[in-house]
Amino acid sequence: MSDSAESFACRVYNLHVEIIKHVQASNEQYKFRADLHKYHDELNVGDYFMIQIRLERCPLKIGHKLQVVLDHSKCCK
Repeated sequence: MSDSAESFACRVYNLHVEIIKHVQASNEQYKFRADLHKYHDELNVGDYFMIQIRLERCPLKIGHKLQVVLDHSKCCK
């Protein structure tokens, strides 16, 4: 391998290493900022709370369009 090709490959490798370090630092900083906004709450017996079930978790219709369609009330029991 020629010297210029080897130095170019070395520069490209070092650039990749720097980019990976930068992305990792950015991800760590994002996680730190996201963790600051997390809200943890403990529930006691007898507490009331409301949940929202997303349709992706329990679709209205299950099955293929040519098959029998199941009722939504049977899906989420």
